Amino acid sequence: MRTVSTTLRFALLAVLCIGAAGVRADDDPFHRIRRLEGTWLAVDAQGHATDQVASVFRVTANGHAVQEIMFPGTANEMVNMYYRDVDRVLLTHYCAGGNQPTMRLQPAADPNVVELAFEDITNMATIDDEHMHEGRLQWLGEDRLKTEWRSFSNGKLLETARFEMVRRR
Repeated sequence: MRTVSTTLRFALLAVLCIGAAGVRADDDPFHRIRRLEGTWLAVDAQGHATDQVASVFRVTANGHAVQEIMFPGTANEMVNMYYRDVDRVLLTHYCAGGNQPTMRLQPAADPNVVELAFEDITNMATIDDEHMHEGRLQWLGEDRLKTEWRSFSNGKLLETARFEMVRRR
């Protein structure tokens, strides 16, 4: 019985600490990513949904990770894994280019934007090689998302890829 009592005290303390920090669920990047679960369709130039699946988000690992499959079933299929690392949220991008950059999710001045900031990378000879380096996620509504991915080479911006998508209902 003592173990249960100790466990309950720690659980209560954790709840109180989280509440004291004043972090609202909408301000938590991981909570926002979890709410993206579902299939997302690319939009055309007029902003209308197409039949092309742009991304599929799936909550996994008992709610502790979110898997995003970009361009599923295509030669350019890529996977992003979003997860917590203590007090921060990270994303590891398993790129079609063969490397794996890790980025930190940071809230931006605009509450509908989360910035992706470079942290580290694996399977690359030198940081000057071409790689996905940063980006942003922008919520345009509950069922509309715009993403931006910036690739770098030799320490400079090489290309910016933008995708807008809507959740399939």
